[in-house]
Amino acid sequence: MTKVGIIRCQEQSNDCAGWSCFPALRERTGAFAAYSEVHLVGFETCGGCGRGRPNKIVARAKRLKEHGAEVIHIGSCLLGSCPSKDAYLKALQEQVGVPIVEGTHPTRPPGAPPHPPGP
Repeated sequence: MTKVGIIRCQEQSNDCAGWSCFPALRERTGAFAAYSEVHLVGFETCGGCGRGRPNKIVARAKRLKEHGAEVIHIGSCLLGSCPSKDAYLKALQEQVGVPIVEGTHPTRPPGAPPHPPGP
């Protein structure tokens, strides 16, 4: 079983509670398709826009590692909208000491609702 941590965009967390990340994790689709079994150890935000300074996201990734994460996934939301994503990915890969995987869930097709409709 692979122990996973997820880091997502703090700005987008105001509108999303993991609507697409959690189903992808549970059903092992998107970036989670690589695992036969997966256990979520934490679901964290990046810490807010750091303007290219990776200290907040690195600290949060290290905390996920301390709680057992063997791999950290960077949320599809962060990859799609963060102007500092390249600097963050580089710092995470150099400083955290666990594999950093880009992405969580498959991206939504154009025109799709932002999350599944409620009951």
